[in-house]
Amino acid sequence: MADPCRYELMRPQQIIEERARASIAYVPIGPMEWHGPHLPVGMDMLHARRMALEAARLTGGVVLPPLPLGTETYTDAERLRHRGFTGDEQVYGMDYPGFSLPSLYIEESAMGVAVHEVVRALKRQAFKVIVIVNGHGAPNHRATLLRIAAEQSEPGRVAVLLAGYFYDTNYREHAAIGETSFLLAFHPETVDLAALPAPPAPLRYVTYGILDRPTIVGEPSPGFAVAAESDPRHGTADRGRRDVDGEARSIAAKAKAALAELSRR
Repeated sequence: MADPCRYELMRPQQIIEERARASIAYVPIGPMEWHGPHLPVGMDMLHARRMALEAARLTGGVVLPPLPLGTETYTDAERLRHRGFTGDEQVYGMDYPGFSLPSLYIEESAMGVAVHEVVRALKRQAFKVIVIVNGHGAPNHRATLLRIAAEQSEPGRVAVLLAGYFYDTNYREHAAIGETSFLLAFHPETVDLAALPAPPAPLRYVTYGILDRPTIVGEPSPGFAVAAESDPRHGTADRGRRDVDGEARSIAAKAKAALAELSRR
């Protein structure tokens, strides 16, 4: 099935016609970040883009090219201990000691300016609903996007929404079964499960940079290793497709509701 209205492939009149049909612009965003040795660094951005494309199938509107941007913070001592560290280390995002490649995080204010300007430009093009579709879970990253959404919204005229990770997703983890399933569904050529040891060898958080839901919420699994129910080696394409379908429906419902509210004014 062809992807719906990809902004970069459209001629000006096509964009204008689609805006008249459904005045919604989706802006996917996510950093280039370590996602274990078995997944590509673009996981968050690819996820955001797919959520946006599937939401646009349901609502109409346009989907911008994904922004390969994201920011992070140093992990606090408590969260470090949840992941099997001593708590005294300096760990920036997912750049754990010994990993072969650091992530392409950018400074928070720089990311904020870039996203702000994309949203501002879409407002100049008279889109009524602008949906920032986020694929990354860092607290300062999400806070920056929430701030931009609040600052750029204009009651009665333009609604800027934040959707995606931590808002609509069925999983809150990193490089574990949910994200692996997503890539098996939509980008299977990027997944190399052979880069992980064969089950039942444990996948320690500090060794692989794979985090399950329990450690994300502060309840690490025994041995600081990925819980069985979150093991990426058990990921399936079927689960990935189901997850994205649920996420897209939730995002589309928010976009439709915002557009309907503006239309009533």
